Amino acid sequence: MRELLLLISTFFLLTPVFAFQSDTLSVAKSAIVSDSFYIKNVLIECHQKTIDRIILRELAFKKGGKIAKASIDSTLQREASKIFNTGLFVVTDVYPIPIKGDTINLLVSLVEKWYFYPVPIFELADRNFNEWWQQRNRDLSRVNFGIRFTQQNFRGRNETLKILVQLGFIERIGFEYKIPYINHKQTTGLIFKIDYVQNKNLAYRTENNKLAFAKSENVLRERFWTSLGFFKRNAFYNTHQFTTGFDYQLIKDTLFNLNPDYLVGNRRHQQYFYLNYIYTHDSRDMATYPLKGSLLNFSAAQKGLGNFDDLSQFEVKFVAARFFHLSKPEAKKPFFYSGSIRGFISFPSYRPYSELRGFGYSGDFIRGYELYVIDGQHFGISKNTLRWRLISTRKNLSKFMPLQQFSTLPIAAYLKTYLDVGYVKNSFVGDSNKRLTNTPLWGSGMGLDVLLYNSLLWRFEYSRNRQGEWGFFFGFEADF
Repeated sequence: MRELLLLISTFFLLTPVFAFQSDTLSVAKSAIVSDSFYIKNVLIECHQKTIDRIILRELAFKKGGKIAKASIDSTLQREASKIFNTGLFVVTDVYPIPIKGDTINLLVSLVEKWYFYPVPIFELADRNFNEWWQQRNRDLSRVNFGIRFTQQNFRGRNETLKILVQLGFIERIGFEYKIPYINHKQTTGLIFKIDYVQNKNLAYRTENNKLAFAKSENVLRERFWTSLGFFKRNAFYNTHQFTTGFDYQLIKDTLFNLNPDYLVGNRRHQQYFYLNYIYTHDSRDMATYPLKGSLLNFSAAQKGLGNFDDLSQFEVKFVAARFFHLSKPEAKKPFFYSGSIRGFISFPSYRPYSELRGFGYSGDFIRGYELYVIDGQHFGISKNTLRWRLISTRKNLSKFMPLQQFSTLPIAAYLKTYLDVGYVKNSFVGDSNKRLTNTPLWGSGMGLDVLLYNSLLWRFEYSRNRQGEWGFFFGFEADF
């Protein structure tokens, strides 16, 4: 009996302690929960074709998850940017919808693009608009025309089917099919390409750092290439791609006599298999015109895999870029900075002219040198840009535009100033091209960028280069 009384008294003495601890844990748990919202459901509106799993694949927050209250605005803005960068939508927004207490729904509001584009081709064949305007005397014969059929978001699964039929300056037939996800986890995809090109007008040499063209009534060069690539995307921002392909070129006597070194080993034909690996980390808020985030792209390629191949060439290329705000996000006219470096190395040093690249192609240029080609086996570029946003708004065009995909017009404009520096190394440079090769180069200036529909970019720039040359330049591609 005595032991029973002792046990009962001990129970009543310890009960308040346990109750206090339980209440403390409950309060602590409540405090933790109150720092986050519970996501009851994820709702998607205004999408007709895209299947839900393609959209939900981009979201880090799922049904039944939690999201921190303190950073919910910036977090949902980042989630909206990830969906936008799929290229499937004109407008993407993600909103919290309160339900009760700390419980919310996430609403993904979308405006889908127009996915089928039988677009007529009318484009310049030259490297950029400035070369065509100033060096080619605005010659309309240097125009490609035809039609490009693009079915984006094929079957609602973000698959892309492209068929190209092109005539004019460059005659080309092409086919491409891309499947972003072929497995249940939506991490692995593939892309298949095949192209055939004929040239009757072709750059065969670089003289005074400008392209020299050969022209004939007959075909000067035929080229065929095909590739099959697999890419893996385990995380939101990281992609690995492995590609194997085959490239074949045949040149006629006219071109061979002008430049016997156009193809490898003074040949009239050249063929090789190749392997290519690409790693991409892309956390940019907008791929077309990024203002925040980062980009890292690294590629390594081996051209020529055995005795069957005419060429054996190894090359590495990388691009690293950073974008961020210099002022508070709520500022009406904020400042932005972007900085990037890119480089290219190849071995062995000898490269036939058809494989020789340097400054002047794609994004590999210094602003102020758009009119020049600077060939080499290795190069490096650093670009720096300061931007000031003039306007950023959305216009409702529904009164004039019946198609929903074009009824909302996002428009933005930025003033900017910039400084680019770079260097091209060429071990076999000719006398006529020595002025800009194996020497430091720089270009600087001011400009205006206009962005429509978050995808159409117009660049207006006034630049000066190291040689003291001033010029006005116009472009359509990103400048980082």
